[in-house]
Amino acid sequence: MREESELIKAIDYFVRGEFYCSRQPASQIYDYDSIKHLAFGANVDGRTDEFIVYNSNPAHVFYTINKLDIKKDYWITVFSDEELDEYETKGYTIKSKEFLMILNLESGSFETDTKIIKRVKTEEEAQSINHFFNKTVIEPEKLNDPNLHFYIAEENGYPVSHGSYARVDQTVFLNNVFTSKVHRGKGMAKTLCQKMLIDAKQEGAVQSVLISSQTGHPLYLKMGYRDVSKMWVFMSRDKNMVP
Repeated sequence: MREESELIKAIDYFVRGEFYCSRQPASQIYDYDSIKHLAFGANVDGRTDEFIVYNSNPAHVFYTINKLDIKKDYWITVFSDEELDEYETKGYTIKSKEFLMILNLESGSFETDTKIIKRVKTEEEAQSINHFFNKTVIEPEKLNDPNLHFYIAEENGYPVSHGSYARVDQTVFLNNVFTSKVHRGKGMAKTLCQKMLIDAKQEGAVQSVLISSQTGHPLYLKMGYRDVSKMWVFMSRDKNMVP
C-alpha cells in the first residue's frame, strides 16, 4: 500500500511539474479520473496535448481520447512496469522508454565541484544560450517566475549543459537536463543537478522527482534517486489509426 501511495504521489508531482515547465498562455489541465490531460494550446516539443495514464485499461484510454477528437499531434504517457503492446497495435509509435524517479533530499547532502554552474537570470543571457544551442532551451518570458529556475554549466566560457527545476509544494521537479555530446562523461550533468538540488533544498524542498532517459538512468541512481515506475511515451501522428 505504501508503494502504491508513493507512486500516485510521484505521478501527481510529475504531472504538475511537467505542466508548470511546459505551460503556454492558453494551457489547461484536465482530470479524467485515471487520465490527466495536458492541453498546451500550442505545439510544445512536438505535441499539442499529452495524456498521462496510470492504472487505466487501454480501451478506456482510447475511448476517452477518441471522444475528444483531437486533430493534432499528441502523446500518451503511461506509467507501468509491464509491456504495453495494445498501444502499438492501435497504431501508436513508441517515442521513448523512461523512468519515474524520486530522491529524499532530507537524508542526503550534495556538493558541487569547481565546474562553473550559473543560474540564468536575464533575457540577454537566455537569448545568447538559445542561440548557442540553436534552439529554445530557456524561455525568456519565464525567467521572473519565482518557482521556475534555469541553469547552465560552462566550460571555457561556453555553455555545455543546461537544466531547470520547478518547485511544486515541497517537491522539486528537475527538467530538461542536457549535456552536449562532446562534453558527456565529464560530470557536467551531475554537478548541474547537484547545484539545482542544493538551491531547491535551501528554498524548502524536501524531495525531488524527475523523469530519466535510459541514458541518464545510471547517473541518477548514483546520485541516490530510486525508481518508482517505468514510463512509456507513445506518439500519435497517424490520423487514420485503428479506432
